[in-house]
Formats: sequence, structure tokens, C-alpha cells
Amino acid sequence: MGPDAASTLPSTGTTRRTAVRGLMAAGLAAGLGVGSSPARAAVTATDDWQGFAARVREEFAAMGLTGAAVAVVSRDRVLLSLPLGVRDIESRAPVTSSSRFLVASTTKSMTSLLAATYVDRGQLAWDQRAVDAWPGFRAPTGQLTRSLRVRDLLGMATGIDEPPALSGLHEGEPTAPQLLRSLATLPVAAPRDTTFLYNNTVYSVGGYLPLLASGVSADALTGTFADEMRRRVYGPAGMTGARIADDPRGLVTDFMRGYAPDLTGAGRPLAYGPVGSYAPAGGTLASLDDMAAYVRTHLRRGVSVDGRRVVSAKNLAECWKPHIPVPLSPEFDPDVTASGYGMGWIHNRFRDGTSLIWHNGGIDGFTSYIGFLPERDLGLVVLNAMNPAPTGPYFSLYVLNLLLSERFGLNRGVPAKAHAGSLAALDGLRDLGRRTAPTDPGATAPYLGHYEGGYRLTRDGRDLNLHLGPRTMPLGILPDGSHVVTGGLLVENKVLLTRDVDDTPRLEVVGFETVRRTVGLESPRT
Repeated sequence: MGPDAASTLPSTGTTRRTAVRGLMAAGLAAGLGVGSSPARAAVTATDDWQGFAARVREEFAAMGLTGAAVAVVSRDRVLLSLPLGVRDIESRAPVTSSSRFLVASTTKSMTSLLAATYVDRGQLAWDQRAVDAWPGFRAPTGQLTRSLRVRDLLGMATGIDEPPALSGLHEGEPTAPQLLRSLATLPVAAPRDTTFLYNNTVYSVGGYLPLLASGVSADALTGTFADEMRRRVYGPAGMTGARIADDPRGLVTDFMRGYAPDLTGAGRPLAYGPVGSYAPAGGTLASLDDMAAYVRTHLRRGVSVDGRRVVSAKNLAECWKPHIPVPLSPEFDPDVTASGYGMGWIHNRFRDGTSLIWHNGGIDGFTSYIGFLPERDLGLVVLNAMNPAPTGPYFSLYVLNLLLSERFGLNRGVPAKAHAGSLAALDGLRDLGRRTAPTDPGATAPYLGHYEGGYRLTRDGRDLNLHLGPRTMPLGILPDGSHVVTGGLLVENKVLLTRDVDDTPRLEVVGFETVRRTVGLESPRT
């Protein structure tokens, strides 16, 4: 659940966290094999936005996406509400403005708003030391334990890093008490306030801090956090359909399935990825209507669309204020002169002085983007049911920069680059697919079994599958003997099957972690 950015391009690597980081540093033809159904969904647009809607609809089809939803808003109006495609390729039910998407790391801005309501009531202070707010707070060093403030935990400049697999693959595993304790075990990669280091663990601790300061026990954090978000953020901001959830099934009826391309470029449904105690960093389930109301609350300086004061303008603006530079991509940020992270928001400044305050998100099968231009009284929501890597972020990248270029003459040429980037990503998948062969049952039989970290390696006939929690990732083999994920969350990621020094089978998910087998499995009959 990392920061996917408005003006950035995915880097190599395929978790929600790495896709977000890559986007921060920087969203058709055959497509994914799933057409859109725009005529079946209710679309509303003022006359001024009909042409924009038509171009967005065309790009949605060109990128071969399954389901998405786009809104353009001002403080007083919804200028465009554009559901696109279907919620599920089997039922063909159309996306509506009420269809719930997992919105991933855009939740971070909602978590900082929750903290701001505590500051409004004098229950917390931005510059209060975390250990003073909650005596149980522990950071990796004594100096950081003594010095980190509330705002630091929400600001990505603590200097604390986290292993790529921690919140990218294993976020659903720790309980809240375990998450709190894990902070002290993370590596310190840079001095405080010197380097942008995106960290979901630190952010989640910061999101829980207001509750801990109020006396909520660690064991009760997850349920209490969900209730506080409902009472203080979702309800007051007009997000009537929003809630904390990992999986919408059994909770709501109108919801989106998440998808990812395989090595043919075809879209395949993904299992819902667990978020668990990392909910403050990315656990919101919400509709286009919900997110449009939320962005309008920011344009209205903390007043909801029904006139209710949700949070003070002063403390809301404190969340937007940048304090650590975020890397820019010359290719995808041509007119951005500065970018910095605030608390759950990234603040870009363009060459003409325009501000763009935004955040994005990525989770299994979903990418999301929200942003607003306060001087222009304009906001944008883009929800997309496509995996962050390698293709998902190109759609929001296209839509945002279409808006910027058409309306304000900024970032001209970037929509075409986003379109080309999506094509190139799909071509890369197909090329890899042509070089991938089925695995050899005899060669892989000694590696089947359970591994550390919750991994399992199984075989179903000719198919070799890597499992992690609810996720299933099929594997193929490349000419160099390495294995590659052919579909699912980590599509195109390499996996190496080797032996440890004591001859125990070992599995390396390249770029993430290496684990040893603990319990073997009998090779199934073929």
C-alpha cells in the first residue's frame, strides 16, 4: 500500500508498495480482453466536461481495463461522474457510482484527517512527542523514541525503512500489538528529516496513536479504529458507503472485483489481499460517490457537502503542508517544480504556481488516485480495478494529465506517454510469456511444501503454484532455469528454487525475501 503518485511511472517490482514508490518517483490495442460497458452505467457530466468524459472513455477501452470510475468535482458541484466497464467479467454487472473499490493508500489522507480531529479537540498535538502521547511507543533507537513527534509518524521522513515484503506481502498477518512492537525492529536507513522513505508500518502506528493516547488498549485498536473512522471521518464527510474492510463480500452487494493481467495480457480476477492491522495505511473500501464527497470536503476546507464542519481548516491545511521532498520524474512531471510529502498527502507545485495536493494507492487488483487543485477549485478521483503493477497506474496517470493539459496547459504530452507506457507494459508481459514454459513436475517435486513466512508451493497437474495467504501465483520456467510468476499479484516477478547450505529447499521471491521449507508435501500423481 504505497504512495502511487499522480505524476509518476511504476518501477520494476510488483507489490502495492513498490508500485507506489515507483509512481512517486515519476497510470491498448489487444488490451486485457475485457470490454467496457459505458452505455449501461449512469453517467453525469456538465456540458463543459462531456468531451473530457469521451476521451477518458476511449482510453479506458484502449487500455483494455475491466472496471473503473472517474469523478471531477468542485467545492459546490460534481462536474463529472463516470462509471466505466463491469464489476465482474462473469456477471457483466456494470460499475455504478455506488460500486465499492478498495482505495488502498488514499486512506492515509483520511487517517491524517482523523488525527486532525483529535488535535482540534485538544486530545493530541502535532508537535507532541509520540512517547508522551503514548508511553509504550518504541522506535528502533533510543534517540528516535525520545524525539519522534505525532506529525513525524505521518510524514515519511523518520529515516526508518521497512523490508519490501513486510507491508507489501505480509500486512495481513500481524495483530495490532505485534505491529506496534515491530516498529522497534525496523532498519534506520537515514537521519531523520533528510530522506523520503515511504513506510506503511510507521504510518499505521501514527494512525493508531490518537487512540492509544486516549487510552484504547492495543488489543482493541483495529475495531476501535474502524469505528472512529466511521464516526469522525466517513460519516461527517458524506462518505456514506465507506468502511474499513479487506474484502467486501458479505458486507456490501455493489462491489468491484480486482484484476491483474497474466503473461498473455489477459485480465484475471485476483483474491482480495489482506490489510488487517495496517488499515490506517490503506484499509478503506469506498465508492466513487464517497470519494467525490471526500475530495469536496478538502476543497471546502474541512466542511462537508451538507455543510457540516468535519475538521478545522487550520489542521486540515497542516496535513497538506509539504516537509520532505519527494523525487520527481522529468518525463512524467515536466512542469512540476517541487514536490513534498505532508501527512497523508503529496503537495506538487507547478511552474505557474498551481498547487496539486494528491495521493494514490495500490493493493491486490486495485489502483486509486485522489487529488485537488485548491487555487482552481477542482478535484479528481480515479478508481481502477487493475493491479498496480505493471499496468494499473497508467490510467490515472492518463486521466490526471489529460485534465492538467487540457484545462491549464500543464504536463502536455504526458497523456500520450501514459498511453504508450500501458502498451509497452502489456507488450513486455506478452514477450515474457512467449519465453516462459511449463515447469517440470519431476524437477520441482523436491521443493513442494510449506515455507517460512506462510508460503506454500504446490502442484495441480502441470501447474506449479506459489501461495501466500489467499493469493495464488502460478509459476512458469524461463530458459535460464529461473521461475517466473505468470499471473496474480506478483506477475512477471522471478522466483528461485535453490538449496540452503544444509540442503534444505529454499525459495527466493526475488526482490522481496528468501525463505526455507519447513514441511514437505508428497508430489501429486500426474
